[in-house]
Amino acid sequence: MEAGWADSSLADVRPYTITGGRTRSHHTLQLTTCLITRPAAPWTAHFSPEGEALLLHCSGVPLSVAELAALTRQPVQVVKVLIGDLLDCDALARANPVGAGTDPDVPLLEALLHGLRTRL
Repeated sequence: MEAGWADSSLADVRPYTITGGRTRSHHTLQLTTCLITRPAAPWTAHFSPEGEALLLHCSGVPLSVAELAALTRQPVQVVKVLIGDLLDCDALARANPVGAGTDPDVPLLEALLHGLRTRL
């Protein structure tokens, strides 16, 4: 016998229900875009349980979109829509703003890659 709606968990909620049917965010977000809860986040606002979970995960430490999707067990596109909502109301901030003007440190990345290869 199939479990009823009252017996389901939040993980059973369909993605289009969480986003209100929206499939895209108007913010440009990459999998590596890092976000952090703003110090003056509007905690008095009414966020969805999924939005509150994102805020809690980003509280004190920047996390990437990919990490947030994994932690919340939601599809990346759903997380991007929710992040867009939280950016719109200034509850989240980008920890690596677009166009920060910093190129990747190639020697550091090469040293990291070399270290990883020697450990394998």
